[in-house]
Amino acid sequence: MDTMTTMATMTKKPVSIMWESTIACGLLCKHCKASAKNKPDPDELTPEEGRALIDQVASFKRPYPILRITGGNALMRGDIFDLIGYAKDTGLNVTIAPSTTPLLNRKNIVKLKDAGTDVVAMSIDGPDAGTHDSFRGVPGTFDRLVKATRIMNEIGLPFRLLTTVTKFNVKKLPEIMMLSRELGAVGWYMYMLIPTGRAREEYGIGVEEYEDVFNFIYDLMKFAPITVNAIAGSEPYRRVAVVRKLVEDGKVDANVLKHGPLYHILKSKLDRFLEDIPETQGLAPASNTPGTPAASTASTLKDGVFGKGIFVSNTGEVFPSSFLPLRLGDVRTDTLKNIYAKSRVLKDMQDTARLRGRCGICEFNDICRGSRSRAYAVTGDYLEEDPYCTYLPGTVGKITGTDNISILKQLKVTNFSRRAS
Repeated sequence: MDTMTTMATMTKKPVSIMWESTIACGLLCKHCKASAKNKPDPDELTPEEGRALIDQVASFKRPYPILRITGGNALMRGDIFDLIGYAKDTGLNVTIAPSTTPLLNRKNIVKLKDAGTDVVAMSIDGPDAGTHDSFRGVPGTFDRLVKATRIMNEIGLPFRLLTTVTKFNVKKLPEIMMLSRELGAVGWYMYMLIPTGRAREEYGIGVEEYEDVFNFIYDLMKFAPITVNAIAGSEPYRRVAVVRKLVEDGKVDANVLKHGPLYHILKSKLDRFLEDIPETQGLAPASNTPGTPAASTASTLKDGVFGKGIFVSNTGEVFPSSFLPLRLGDVRTDTLKNIYAKSRVLKDMQDTARLRGRCGICEFNDICRGSRSRAYAVTGDYLEEDPYCTYLPGTVGKITGTDNISILKQLKVTNFSRRAS
């Protein structure tokens, strides 16, 4: 399915470009969106094509989109260190998300640093080996993660930790946050599970529980002793953040907040943890995370320069994200700039008039618009309402003298990270 059109164009550039450098991986993660295999795809981008892709990222001109290298396991590409070095020589900000297999050893971690990697992103799906290894499908993965963080701290290579929120770990989120802090992560990022690839809908939490998690994230962003970010599948968090702020300012009755049992469990744990930590006066913006200088620029210029990020598969196909399998084009036959500028799908996703169901009439669709990936995964229509959002449009309504976008700016929240101060 090709969704290109020569009509209206996207005037901004992607804030980041995620490249699935290979589909090869040694893990068997329950939620793997790539349905990774133990061998590379014979049709994946060659070393020359990988460099050409980096050139295409740079063609957007400064400030460049961030290049986020993923997999599979990117360390299973024999040329990965050369590609990182080439991207850095080009002037790009580079993050990489390797799998915690035996390849993530001291030798390769040092090579990642020497190549110029800005930040390493690693997954942590539990505060203990039992929870984490069960989700990752290979015993010993948790211990390798902890060992890798120690090496990165030792050599000064910044890393962030990523958690996919599922029914297997949702009640342990406070413990994961605290462990991320103890391990020295520069940030802790949460993904909401999207049923794509190996991820099955039954692995997710209940619809009402998402609202509890988003309210918990609001508390985290105010008080946690580590940078916290809510990304994929977390679009409704923006609505929750605005409503919480309106309640705090006395402009909306607190009765609109429907905190369920899960929220109280998470909040109680968080409060207990924070009692023992002196530095809980707030946290630095995620866009100021050490090791990601370009992210700060991206956050500051988001409204005027950057737009939605995009995803490039291991074979060069381009999609709106790694969770939304709607083909926009192919870097082997077209350029990223052309694909991005002329994609009807990307334009429709930002057009609230095109949204259906509750998302189409919601008074918060100027800041939220729901998860398009989740809508597509569950209903087959990327413009349908977000099936996991419980909000009934009109419950809060339009508040005279308030502006949703301005409130998000005040809270230092953007579509992709917390805004720089």
